[in-house]
Amino acid sequence: MFEEILEFNKEFVKNKEYLKYKTDKFPSKNIAILTCMDTRLTHLLPAALNLSNGDVKLIKNAGALITRPYGSVMRSLVVAIHELGVNEIIVIGHLGCGMNNIDHNKVEEKIINSSIGKKQLEEVKKEVDLTTWLERFDDDQKQIIDTVDKIKKHKLIPKEVKIHGCLINPKTGKLKEII
Repeated sequence: MFEEILEFNKEFVKNKEYLKYKTDKFPSKNIAILTCMDTRLTHLLPAALNLSNGDVKLIKNAGALITRPYGSVMRSLVVAIHELGVNEIIVIGHLGCGMNNIDHNKVEEKIINSSIGKKQLEEVKKEVDLTTWLERFDDDQKQIIDTVDKIKKHKLIPKEVKIHGCLINPKTGKLKEII
């Protein structure tokens, strides 16, 4: 599959298809969006929000979660605000998120049965609590409210930055404001 990607890329560059995506590093709408990495949102979310390349900073992870106050998601938001002109943040969760159902025990079992194995997993467990690291949530709306709250209370997020929380339907693209 990777070879196909490389071959396509050669043609993409050769045909200068990149020109229609030309923009700069500053989001033209001054917005950062934190959303889930769910594949259903890859094209649906920008289309449902009328976003074009260069309009927003799009940050994706499993569940649109902030698991650490000084982790990579918060770092990205702080940089987006203080370096790239972002003055508004939208957290967008979605119905039927896989993080609702994740079971850290089952994930650990799959890790053990992979080439990683039990010994290496036990070494990792000395460094991180997998129950917390593979944190699940039971309520989509509460997760969004909690994430928005973490951003609002962060010491490096200016009070004047507007922060919103929404839920998107991954089948229809309908957006619902939560907070």
